[in-house]
Amino acid sequence: MELRQLEYFAAVARHRHFTRAAEELYVTQPALSQQVRRLEAELGLALLRRTSRGVELTAAGEDLLAHAQAVLAEVARARAQMDRHAGVSRGVARVAATAADAPRLPDALADFHAGHPRIQIALRQGSAAEVVALVQRGSVDVAVLALAGEPPSGVETTPLTDEPLRVAVPADDELAGATVTLEDLRGRPFILAEPGTALRETVMAATQAAGFSPLPLVEVGDPGTVRHLVRAGLGISLVPASWLERPGPVVAAADLDRPPRHRLSLLTPAAGPSPAGRLLYERLKALRGL
Repeated sequence: MELRQLEYFAAVARHRHFTRAAEELYVTQPALSQQVRRLEAELGLALLRRTSRGVELTAAGEDLLAHAQAVLAEVARARAQMDRHAGVSRGVARVAATAADAPRLPDALADFHAGHPRIQIALRQGSAAEVVALVQRGSVDVAVLALAGEPPSGVETTPLTDEPLRVAVPADDELAGATVTLEDLRGRPFILAEPGTALRETVMAATQAAGFSPLPLVEVGDPGTVRHLVRAGLGISLVPASWLERPGPVVAAADLDRPPRHRLSLLTPAAGPSPAGRLLYERLKALRGL
């Protein structure tokens, strides 16, 4: 019986679901299932019963869970005690983000790793809805996400950055370097962020307030892809100012006379992040320029 097998089994028991347990542990579902099957084979007992609604514990599984939780708690205490003796931190810091909301996150994680080399970093990218769900379930310690409207339930939010939107245009466009109004963009093909994202909602609200709804020729959220498409002349795009400051395809920009704002936040589970996750959260909060 291996410690990893107990950890995997306890995660499945806690979530009553293999997929959500695999997400929490940052392993594939087949790898998780294989370890649980090996544990059952070693013990000669069925520990879990799969149903249409998820997973249920057998009587043997209920008994083992109590022992597994005690063992894992004791291991965590021992590791924390050894960390105090060594004066270092270890563990796993789990972070999630959309590709659009954190183009600078890789640099920030590299900086964090340099200061905490014994802490493993687990990064997941997904849609805005997927990122929120990961935080709500406690599957990640911290997420970087742009929010529009009220914060989602079951999470704590910390404002991180607030920047204006600019108009990305081809380098030879007549608007390059100018200050324009949203009305000046009427009739131009737009490259918009995907539906359900805060950036999409901000752009749509601003243009509709100006009296028109842009026809999205392309819907994409990756900053580099947006710049490629703008440079190729497929459309213009309202993007956070920081998107145009990063290395990438050369495009020009126009400023808006009353620019909408793009607000980035840190999200943490209501129960709080793990100790390693707390260190990462504090580091990201201190950077502010993410």
